[in-house]
Amino acid sequence: MRPGLALAAALAAIVVIAASATAVPPTTTAPVTGGLVPFTLPIDARPGRGPTWSPDQEPLDALLAPASRALGEPGVAPIPTLAPRRQPAPAAGAVRKEPPAPRTSHVLRGTASWYCNNDGSRAQTSACHHRYPDTGGFDAYAAAGPMLRAALGGGERWRGRVVLVDGIRVKLVDWCQCYKGQANEKVIDLYHDVFRRTGSAVTIRW
Repeated sequence: MRPGLALAAALAAIVVIAASATAVPPTTTAPVTGGLVPFTLPIDARPGRGPTWSPDQEPLDALLAPASRALGEPGVAPIPTLAPRRQPAPAAGAVRKEPPAPRTSHVLRGTASWYCNNDGSRAQTSACHHRYPDTGGFDAYAAAGPMLRAALGGGERWRGRVVLVDGIRVKLVDWCQCYKGQANEKVIDLYHDVFRRTGSAVTIRW
């Protein structure tokens, strides 16, 4: 055997012998006898003081009892009820909202006349279109004059069209000669309900 290997084997044998010589057998577990003794850690709030404890001091429950009694609230908490609350009376009134005017690209200005009125107390009586009588409501109809019919494309393209007369939506249900070619030529002949709001000088958009 080489000298180096012999030296290593000798050192390993010495370590094993030393470990076996110093080993201590494990101790047996003995049962715990007696009860647990409660203890408290009162806290001293003075500067430089900390928790102190002595076996002769009172239990922690006894020290906390006065504080528990001080924090207690006798009686039963009230249960909230659903009693009605007073509300201010709503203000009565009506709000009228006008729909936004549609975008238009054509404008025609001129003089308007009127027809269709069955109420002699407000103006002279006048016949209406046979399909659109004068009712108790607001009847927004009109007859298209020569200039308006030409501006709308001629022919029958004007019939049934809805135009804005001073912002009021009016349906063209008839046509009129309206003094064509004369100085007093009219661009439109309105139902009396519309004419009462617009007057004779009108602006027509579509």
